[in-house]
Amino acid sequence: MKNKPTPLTDEHLQALHPMKEAVTDDFFYTRLKARMERAMQEDKAGEGWAFPLKPVWVIGTMVLLLAVNGFMLSQEYRQKNDTANGQENGIQQFASSYDQVISSSY
Repeated sequence: MKNKPTPLTDEHLQALHPMKEAVTDDFFYTRLKARMERAMQEDKAGEGWAFPLKPVWVIGTMVLLLAVNGFMLSQEYRQKNDTANGQENGIQQFASSYDQVISSSY
């Protein structure tokens, strides 16, 4: 299909002729480059990491929490095993479930 110019299309295209290309100030790119270099130097000075977010601190904290969690789970498992083996009678089991101790001497 051949494009046929129409008077309306020609009128719109002629309206675009007086338009000028957008321009910036003479030193815009110089100032922009200086600002970008200053921002890069500030990033290098701070190394980009905050104290608590360094990977060594995060990994160390997670290992410590996992160790504490494992210790607490092993204590809970040991306590349940002792209870399951019948080493406590009914009232002592009830007291131990609330972290209480009942003396066995009457």
